[in-house]
Amino acid sequence: MNRFSATAAVLLVTLALSACSFAGKRPEIPLDIIASGAMAETSPLRYWGDDPEFAAGHTRVKPGSDGRIDFLTLSGGGINGAYGAGYLMGWTRTGTRPEFEVVTGISVGAIIAPLAFLGTSQDGRLMEVYRSLTTATNPKTNFLAALLGSSSILDNAPIRAAIEKAVDQEILDLIAKAHREGRRLYVGSTNLDAQRPVVWDIGAIANSNDNNRLELVRSVILASAAVPTVFPPVLIEVASGGQRYSELHVDGGVTEQVLLMPGGWGKVGGSGNAWLYVIFNGVVDASAATVQPSGMALIGRSVPTLLKYLGRANLAELANSARTSGVQYRMTAIPGDFPESDGIFGSPEWLSRLYDFGFAHGNAEYWREKIQ
Repeated sequence: MNRFSATAAVLLVTLALSACSFAGKRPEIPLDIIASGAMAETSPLRYWGDDPEFAAGHTRVKPGSDGRIDFLTLSGGGINGAYGAGYLMGWTRTGTRPEFEVVTGISVGAIIAPLAFLGTSQDGRLMEVYRSLTTATNPKTNFLAALLGSSSILDNAPIRAAIEKAVDQEILDLIAKAHREGRRLYVGSTNLDAQRPVVWDIGAIANSNDNNRLELVRSVILASAAVPTVFPPVLIEVASGGQRYSELHVDGGVTEQVLLMPGGWGKVGGSGNAWLYVIFNGVVDASAATVQPSGMALIGRSVPTLLKYLGRANLAELANSARTSGVQYRMTAIPGDFPESDGIFGSPEWLSRLYDFGFAHGNAEYWREKIQ
């Protein structure tokens, strides 16, 4: 069973078990409050990920010292994040990796994003985070817990540990400083109550007076990587109209595989010297295989196909909006012929091969012009 069919099988069984659960319910939240999402009271700390008004914030970015505006977008992809980590490290080796004015991340890309945002000086810490994730390749599943009402079959402790390595108070202070200088760091999650994507301005949170800003940033990144039914969702406390309540957030990849920058590129594209680099931690090429006509095999093939084409559509939308606005577009992804992992979470050996492959691509500055 390859990594895609194994993942689909886990999700299928988990959903079946969840249907039998008798978990305690959350308090009902008025639908008008869910729809508003407490956005007016938290702005500019976050935005709806499908709201064109988001453009008003990210188009005010100033060019860097090189006169360019460089964007980096890091996709989700779970264990495939080894490719993105390797690519960044290889790109550093060339000496041409730019300092990015804007970095966005979703899911595993959200874990990597803060360190990519702060630049090559944080490559050592990025390697520590990567290594901490590779040590969690054999987690214990607990289907019984799901049967009894748990929201997931896996504990997210390894993910939380990696996030704590990625973002501590020192890193948060550096992010706040970069934010004051005009650079931007965004992370995407999915508000499952509202059924909409949310973009969190991590720099604005880091630069705020909130005493709990470090914990909030970590919670947002944890939510961004919370694959539904696999890892627990994250409840984030908010306030609207004087009423406090909790929103249920899950993996940003549920709504979009890459942060799509709603509202276009405005003045950024008009600068004539803006570049968007996308590191897609996944395979977007069609991969031929013989599929057996059994229920599990069909689901194991169909689910990853659905996710693959969602990713392709997101990349096409992002590329078209960038090019229409005059933003130069570069994308890299794992080729379809790269050997698949034998398990859902990979093995240390397989992850090392994928990291090395990403490093070689980054060192060669390998970018793709189209999806096949």
